[in-house]
Amino acid sequence: MIDIVTVVFEPELSTLRLQAQSIDLYCRRIGVRNIYVVINDSEHLAQKIDPTWWGAFAPQVLIVPRSVFSAEFVSNGWLSQQALKILTASISHNVWSMVLDAKTVFVRDLDPAELVDPQGRLRVGHMPVYPVFEPARQIVNEFYQINLDSQLGPGGVPFFFHNDTVRLMIAETAFRARQSFPNWFQAQGRLTEFVLYSGFVKHRFGSFDAFYSPDNAVFPCNMCHSEVARFDAKLAEMSLPTTNTVSIHRDAWAQLTPAQQQQYRDLLIQHGISQAESL
Repeated sequence: MIDIVTVVFEPELSTLRLQAQSIDLYCRRIGVRNIYVVINDSEHLAQKIDPTWWGAFAPQVLIVPRSVFSAEFVSNGWLSQQALKILTASISHNVWSMVLDAKTVFVRDLDPAELVDPQGRLRVGHMPVYPVFEPARQIVNEFYQINLDSQLGPGGVPFFFHNDTVRLMIAETAFRARQSFPNWFQAQGRLTEFVLYSGFVKHRFGSFDAFYSPDNAVFPCNMCHSEVARFDAKLAEMSLPTTNTVSIHRDAWAQLTPAQQQQYRDLLIQHGISQAESL
């Protein structure tokens, strides 16, 4: 049912190993066929990634250098990693791709009974387009001639692409733009992958309802560099029994005190992520 896509560069290898262990613990019931680990860095990085990190999923781990897409990638890693997430979903012929950042760690089981509604739609909800993504919304509105007033949830990652729709989006967008999809996407500068995809779904199908339920059953808790002052509140949210995934951005991690870092390690260890001891 759901394949997994994660894009990594070298500074994130330590958290990728935590993610791998968490996938082995908490993603066994979602019908994973392949786990795509996409290298947005020197291809030599592949030698440092061991499929056995993923435990029982080791035979399904595919380490993918970005050169396989025969595209030119810009030096801005923020842009190239977004293009890679879309391109990787397009090569999966499972029904869905679950996109993760390399720092995303599961702390609760993904249960298909909770995730999928009776109509076969994913329960990920809808959310307003945040002001920081207004430039992306404007690009999408102009390109597809729509008014995108919300985007697909649950907010950041995990994010779920419907793979056939991704292939359709790439083909139609390239036809409209009259250039290759990765070149067009990266040239937009302020466009984001999830706003683009949300806009295409609305453009092509009129609403999100064909594939996505307005209800949400996926609850991530992510901490960025500007949220360090809220560490205690964030840690409490991460500890809720409903939280599925947690993450701390590397710039936020560098600002935490040793005691705060240990609290995060302890949280992960309590959820079976023993690799957190080396974080």
